[in-house]
Amino acid sequence: MSAPVEDVSELPGKTVMDQYDEPVGEIKEIYAIGGDGHPTWVTIDVRSEEGGETRTVFIPLARLKQEDGQLTVPYSTEHLTAGPEVEAADDLSEEDEHALRGYYSVGVGDGELLSDNLSYATLVPKEVGPSKRVQDVDALETPSADKRTDETRERLQDPGPREIRTVTAEDVIDEEELQEKRKKAGEADSG
Repeated sequence: MSAPVEDVSELPGKTVMDQYDEPVGEIKEIYAIGGDGHPTWVTIDVRSEEGGETRTVFIPLARLKQEDGQLTVPYSTEHLTAGPEVEAADDLSEEDEHALRGYYSVGVGDGELLSDNLSYATLVPKEVGPSKRVQDVDALETPSADKRTDETRERLQDPGPREIRTVTAEDVIDEEELQEKRKKAGEADSG
């Protein structure tokens, strides 16, 4: 089963696998909003299949999943290398941030459903603004995918009494509306 990243400070140097379980490359740097806020992107140097050139690609941190002890992304290496060319500078420009978000559909209403309700959509930052290269990854706080409140957690443990109710059409439909439907059905049968 896949799970969100538990500790972003341990990511640099870790190998990422693509959707076909092929190694993509090692994580080089992490970018966060404002440089010390919500982590948003990781960079990986990827060697393209065609020319053998190495290119730095940005991958949304929210799409990294830990699966069977490996970091995986739901993309092929070809998809990653076909993305926007963004220079790995200290700051991402607003245009670069916009291009990356558009390419990966970050914040465009796609949320994957996981069996434990920890979804990708909960890891997309609510803050806006360009991301910056993180200088001290140990100082970053790993975002939690679990956005449930204490009340919600309690309800999951004890949902309360379960009642079985029998509901009929008469319980749901207004009595006058029901009489009107019966009258029309009778006219149709006799006609």
